[in-house]
Amino acid sequence: EEEEEEEKKVCLPGFTGLVNLGNTCFMNSVIQSLSNTRELRDFFHDRSFEAEINYNNPLGTGGRLAIGFAVLLRALWKGTHHAFQPSKLKAIVASKASQFTGYAQHDAQEFMAFLLDGLHEDLNRIQNKPYTETVDSDGRPDEVVAEEAWQRHKMRNDSFIVDLFQGQYKSKLVCPVCAKVSITFAPFLYLPVPLPQKQKVLPVFYFAREPHSKPIKFLVSISKENSSASEVLDSLSQSVHVKPENLRLAEVIKNRFHRVFLPSHSLDTVSPSDTLLCFELLSPELAKERVVVLEVQQRPQVPSVPISKCAACQRKQQSEDEKLKRCTRCYRVGYCNQLCQKTHWPDHKGLCRPENIGYPFLVSVPASRLTYARLAQLLEGYARYSVSVFQPPFQPGRMALESQGPSCTTLLSTSSLEAGDSERDLIQPPELQLVTPVAEGDTGVPRAWAAPDRGPVPSTSGISSEVLASGPVEVGSLPAGERVSRPEAAVPGYQHPSEATNAHTPQFFIYKIDASNREQRLEDKGDSPLELGEDCSLALVWRNNERLQEFVLVASKELECAEDPGSAGEAARAGHFTLDQCLNLFTRPEVLAPEEAWYCPQCKQHREASKQLLLWRLPNVLIVQLKRFSFRSFIWRDKINDLVEFPVRNLDLSKFCIGQKEEQLPSYDLYAVINHYGGMIGGHYTACARLPNDRSSQRSDVGWRLFDDSTVTTVDESQVVTRYAYVLFYRRRNSPVERPPRAGHSEHHPDLSPAAEAAASQGLGPGQAPEVAPTRTAPERFAPSVDRPAPTYSNMEEVD
Repeated sequence: EEEEEEEKKVCLPGFTGLVNLGNTCFMNSVIQSLSNTRELRDFFHDRSFEAEINYNNPLGTGGRLAIGFAVLLRALWKGTHHAFQPSKLKAIVASKASQFTGYAQHDAQEFMAFLLDGLHEDLNRIQNKPYTETVDSDGRPDEVVAEEAWQRHKMRNDSFIVDLFQGQYKSKLVCPVCAKVSITFAPFLYLPVPLPQKQKVLPVFYFAREPHSKPIKFLVSISKENSSASEVLDSLSQSVHVKPENLRLAEVIKNRFHRVFLPSHSLDTVSPSDTLLCFELLSPELAKERVVVLEVQQRPQVPSVPISKCAACQRKQQSEDEKLKRCTRCYRVGYCNQLCQKTHWPDHKGLCRPENIGYPFLVSVPASRLTYARLAQLLEGYARYSVSVFQPPFQPGRMALESQGPSCTTLLSTSSLEAGDSERDLIQPPELQLVTPVAEGDTGVPRAWAAPDRGPVPSTSGISSEVLASGPVEVGSLPAGERVSRPEAAVPGYQHPSEATNAHTPQFFIYKIDASNREQRLEDKGDSPLELGEDCSLALVWRNNERLQEFVLVASKELECAEDPGSAGEAARAGHFTLDQCLNLFTRPEVLAPEEAWYCPQCKQHREASKQLLLWRLPNVLIVQLKRFSFRSFIWRDKINDLVEFPVRNLDLSKFCIGQKEEQLPSYDLYAVINHYGGMIGGHYTACARLPNDRSSQRSDVGWRLFDDSTVTTVDESQVVTRYAYVLFYRRRNSPVERPPRAGHSEHHPDLSPAAEAAASQGLGPGQAPEVAPTRTAPERFAPSVDRPAPTYSNMEEVD
């Protein structure tokens, strides 16, 4: 017979594929992976399993599944078929699990779990399962409780499958109300490890508490979905060694704060192109008093936006006498008259706000030290990182720069600037004019158009300090077409900064903005602290009015910052995970969902307890499922296709396994991988596998092969780790499983003849007689049945 089989060989042993019967690639990939499990292959190949079949287990198939699996494994390793049809095994599985009837697509992991469980029940050494209860620790040592739980498990489940594949984990539940701790131990067949969620890399600029330290740019990886600000704060906390509660994260849009995040706020809508700033704040514990935290925005005294035509009627300025008048709230648009302004107001209202420059920032100062000098020092220090400031030297007798363009107005004298002769050029926003009260006897003309009262008012080219102090309801103008010069456009002779700056003339003003958006200029009170509440913010207004005696040229610039060297590879690491990260997530504590609430025996109520799983006893063959699919209402909602780096050699689980400390380090070698291609609706399964040596899992008797249904090809070990890996099979080093000795007859049925045993395997009654196989003589161990084809080697083998 051996000579005949040698003549029939058409391929090398282990290179036989499996025919796809119709969407059965999920089954083929599982069978090929299990067929390369060395101990399982040998157990079925040399018929050791025959002595283990449990014919009476109601949870099994009466040995039919075990026999069918043995026939299939023998066909895969004889080398007499290029491809083998696993239709008989599929029929046996479908007879026990109706979900596998037909030819729909299925999850390979679900089929693998059912197949191994079915083989376990067919080979279960326990004839009558006793009743057992879950063992709780009740304060006893873990070693005692774990061993007791394992022995109770073996009282009902004792098979070669348990010896080979099953491990044990420790489950710890903590009640959030009474702090009751429940510790139990349970077996596992495989480890379903979660994957880190899809990642996105966000650039975050970190500002230290003192402005003398240059901002640092960090690249932080967070989850694409269900992410929170706490992920960024925790990451930065580790990098800068500052407690997360002393960090504040904010998003900046158009040079102003868009939102300041609390740790629980979601970052799902934040993209890598958005600007995030993180500020270190002074803690009240360190200051030992109340700390004032203030938001600061920067803006020029005179906007840099030129105006050449009316925003409403689009009419260009024709002459000096018909110059356009600016909106006094934002100074960025001009109008011919009040009628044009009212016409354009509905469109302009949402955009009517001052022009900000540079980056906004947060400052934190102890309340007792919040002096004007200290505040100005902090503001100037932070501001210089995002704005360029140039101060031309002071020249006596020169009150302003000479006009260069025909659209600019005639330069005014100092007396004219102070007298406010140009109030006729001012237009107040309609919204503000409507709320302006009309005093008794008043002419009813809005204040912007009434006769000037000769008080301090803004000049024609900017805002004086008195007007700025009164807030946005005051008015001011800038002649049409006049531009604010930037440093590169400075007048010749003014390119170099002054060596000695007038200490009495500040480069900026500081304004307090209250909750109603009213502004008030802060005055220097010397050593007296300023009275600023938490409900206000600040505006740093640069003195860029060129008509003043001393002014600065200011413009936004790219933020000066240092790059964090540790973030260099963060972008490359995003979307690339490791198996260690997945195992860390598996062993991380989590809070149970309301529908999974735990009944606390002490509170006598269901609680959303904290649950943690820890590995206690590791199996000889470890199966790891990478949970790439997320589910909602029993439908695949999404699939994570990111690469998970997993070791092919020497998987060290010593830091994850807290039990069995006296044994050797649990080190594993990969021998099979199930891959899934496609998405959440459909796809295709393949498998890569090698046959480990009987004595050493590091060596291979048959090298790596790719099983794609009926096609089998050799592959290099470097091609095994891909982003399509779904189920991993690892074999423990130097820990062979002892197989039971071969027996001619089942020890569970010592008085049965071979024919009766075969009848028992088919579930036949004692009065039913078996029949002879119609084709060829079957092995004595499996005689055919009366009413259906017997599970014999002969009639279960199929041709190509």
